[in-house]
Amino acid sequence: MSRISGFIAASLGLLSVFALSACSEAPSDPLRVGINPWPGYGPLFLAAEKGFFAEEGVDVELVELTSLTDVRRAFERGQVDGMTSSLVEVLDADRASDRRPVISLMTDYSNGADVVLARDGIPDVATLRGKRIGLEASSLNRFVLSRALAAGGLTIADVQVVDLPQLAIQEAVVDGTVDAVVTYPPMSVDIERTGMVSHVFSSADIPGEVADIVSFDRTIVQHRPEDVDAFVRAWGRAVAYVENHPAEAHEIIGQYLGISADDLAAAYEGVVIIPADQQDEFLRSDGPLADSILTLTAILWPEETEGNDKPLSRFFRRSAAIAWTGAE
Repeated sequence: MSRISGFIAASLGLLSVFALSACSEAPSDPLRVGINPWPGYGPLFLAAEKGFFAEEGVDVELVELTSLTDVRRAFERGQVDGMTSSLVEVLDADRASDRRPVISLMTDYSNGADVVLARDGIPDVATLRGKRIGLEASSLNRFVLSRALAAGGLTIADVQVVDLPQLAIQEAVVDGTVDAVVTYPPMSVDIERTGMVSHVFSSADIPGEVADIVSFDRTIVQHRPEDVDAFVRAWGRAVAYVENHPAEAHEIIGQYLGISADDLAAAYEGVVIIPADQQDEFLRSDGPLADSILTLTAILWPEETEGNDKPLSRFFRRSAAIAWTGAE
């Protein structure tokens, strides 16, 4: 079974597990973290494979799901303790559920990996006026699309948004049911190989704005701080391992994402991974992630921007975990 097929099977199989566990309010053990296929989260798969979580003293279960939307929903329903996601999912979960995500780790920011791909004959964003654009609407994709359209002098009202799961986007391109898509690796790799599309926009055009993080529910941060610290330390070890043993690391991570080591290495050219010793710079209530939260809110929920004086500090957790133990 391929890793992508595994993600689908996991999504279906978890429905029965979640139905049984939803009635229980007992603390999760191990620490369960929802994760979808994205290269920026790759070091977490490596940390599990190499035993770094266990060595740092925390039992972690990475719950593999197919999309950012599925991860957010699992978090909102209390089916996982934490989630890998973009800032959009953090803000959505905070607004739409009783759970309170607290950012404990910044994994990466996208510097070209999130893309808008348009079919042949559509040379730029401005030409998307009136066109059908496929994307996972309840995710970061809508922010990327908004920023792309703004760069071309357009708004969401100028295009037709077609809400699709990420795994259905390639089929929509091939079938001609959409004119452009918003996507990311590993899905974008196969779509580009069709030869039917070209780049008209990417996250490289909005440097630093597309950030990915790991957040845990506030109750986990309060009652299991040692586990969260250990999780972050294991991340630091895995990032260092990728740097020191890239061929082996890319092979392992690629198996989880369903792409080759070479394709993964190419994808990483558009992703900036954040090591442990830089976490403190980002996890400040007045730092770059906080600025991104304000930017996202202004673009996606402009009606809430004025008069919104809730402290951003509630979203962030700073920890001594950045003093990680090192890597082999």
